[in-house]
Amino acid sequence: MNRKDYLAAIWKPYPAMPSEVVASGRIYDLEREEGGLKLTLQRDQKNITVQFDQAPHYSEFLDFGDIVAVTQSREIILLAPQVAPLPKRSFKKSILENWNQYLSEVRGYFVSQGFLELKTPSLVVCPGTEPALDVFSTQLKVGSRKEKLFLPTSPELHLKKTLALGADKIFEFAPCYRNGEITERHQPEFMMLEWYRAYDNLVTIKKDVVDMVHHVARALGVAAPKKVSSYSIAELFKMYCGGFILTPQTSKEELKALGEKLGVDVRSAETIDDYFFLIFMEKVESQLPADELIFVEKYPPYQAALARLTSDGWGDRFEAYWKGYELANAFHELNDPTIQRLRSREDLEKKSAMGKEEIRLDEEFFAALDAGLPPSGGIALGLERLFMCLYDIEKIADLKLFPY
Repeated sequence: MNRKDYLAAIWKPYPAMPSEVVASGRIYDLEREEGGLKLTLQRDQKNITVQFDQAPHYSEFLDFGDIVAVTQSREIILLAPQVAPLPKRSFKKSILENWNQYLSEVRGYFVSQGFLELKTPSLVVCPGTEPALDVFSTQLKVGSRKEKLFLPTSPELHLKKTLALGADKIFEFAPCYRNGEITERHQPEFMMLEWYRAYDNLVTIKKDVVDMVHHVARALGVAAPKKVSSYSIAELFKMYCGGFILTPQTSKEELKALGEKLGVDVRSAETIDDYFFLIFMEKVESQLPADELIFVEKYPPYQAALARLTSDGWGDRFEAYWKGYELANAFHELNDPTIQRLRSREDLEKKSAMGKEEIRLDEEFFAALDAGLPPSGGIALGLERLFMCLYDIEKIADLKLFPY
């Protein structure tokens, strides 16, 4: 009799877990010698060894990868044979334990500061209007009703609606979805931490970032940033782009000339945003000190996105960097409904020109703005990216159980 015959004729398929079990798990090693058997099982990433002076009945048909139980009567029960290789995935328990503790510490920090945790929808009318982002769409079907919906690229719009409804300090751990990019730092599904303070601004939000990162690093027993620094975009262009003086009025032609002068390949650029992005990525972002938590502030007005403008014409927002990662993006939130609608429509025109999927605006969001959104500070922080910085993990896929 061989293993195939045993499984077909004798084994009782997929029994329930027996009682009085002394060991169970997946067979990691089998040693048969002098009529005995040394069985090594793996369970919960730990090895368990069971020694038999005399090999149990039918144990000769067991193989590596089988899932078995050993009873008090020294019988081996085959619970599930491995009849095909496992998927090429890995269960990294230590990373997942660290991840769970990390989320607990982040959540605990915000709760301790008086924030309320929310859960906004994962099916939305508008996923966000940022021109460069590709989206995931689906369709709601209820009887004869059909409606195009999206997975959110950010929970921002719903959190701001909540501020208009009367919320004061709020945060969310939100699953977010962005199509079209898989790299060492990008997955199509990831976790975003967003928090907002009504009747406040970016000074407090920046303090939140510093305090939260240091709190979490201390709680986890890992190194925090050695230093915290802040620079305006204009200061960084002057430092890293040959003394160039960037102003809110700097034109596309001036940025194109700067890129060519600095040797940046700007041939793919079409808009002023393209020229700015290519120069910033190659000449500025790559030069930021890795061991510092760096805040990059006061962006050109065409990069203001959902932020208001400062009195001198800059977008009142910042991005936070550490160890070469862009961790977070913060806005002194725009709450003027007329300007917001104008910018959102401009975004949709840019998306259309880029051949991106057509989306529509969330009219409930604009109704909330019309009703009055208080001056607020808000920020979106990539939870995986901060975790990667804290634990020096290079690939986002390494901390996910089922990466794409």
